[in-house]
Amino acid sequence: MDGVVPPEPPSATRNWAELPRDVGYEIFRRVPHVDVLSSAGLVCASWRRLAVEEPMLWQHIDIAFDWEEYIGVAYDEDEVFFNTQEPPAGLLAMARAAVDRSAGRCKSFRGPVDCHLLIYLATRAPSLSSLHVTSFFRLHKDFVDRVVPKLAMLERLVLPRGLTTANTLRAFLDHCPRLELLDAGGCYLERSCCSSLLAWLCEVKVLTLPRQLLPLDPEYSAMLAEDDYGY
Repeated sequence: MDGVVPPEPPSATRNWAELPRDVGYEIFRRVPHVDVLSSAGLVCASWRRLAVEEPMLWQHIDIAFDWEEYIGVAYDEDEVFFNTQEPPAGLLAMARAAVDRSAGRCKSFRGPVDCHLLIYLATRAPSLSSLHVTSFFRLHKDFVDRVVPKLAMLERLVLPRGLTTANTLRAFLDHCPRLELLDAGGCYLERSCCSSLLAWLCEVKVLTLPRQLLPLDPEYSAMLAEDDYGY
């Protein structure tokens, strides 16, 4: 009939499961890892295969984690002992799954850890060059020898909050010859650094020293009492 506009044909429905693998890969590269693990990788069988079977997606693992939101209060450096909760078990499980999916090709990791995940990461990621811990860090002495010697390729280590010891720092220096950046400015040191350790630490190109819980030797106490701990 004249003057009557025919209805438009229905638009074609896209089947996302039929996307070429390289297109799906580029999409997943732009999706946060937490979302890939919790939702995007579960959309359909082909997307799950891509999320699980493509190690290149997991070369640089980033498991977002807001410590202040988790503990429910603004982080206060003077109350470090009260904010030592372990990271959420669900996020630790996600981090472990991400390490598995990297199939030994993980080069950088940013996220929450506990001692057991650190052992797992050090064992499964022999090429790890960057480690950025976003949760409270305390590597117990029983775990130092099981973790640090396996991180020989490490170049960057960031510890934004936690407790550490001179022995732990020395272990990283002894076993990580490529280490160029050590940022432990948010940590507290359980024991005073001796002068020899400080001399070793100064060999690191970019260095932010931890705060001290106990008084240092007089020659270093004034240096580390300042607000800026970078050298």
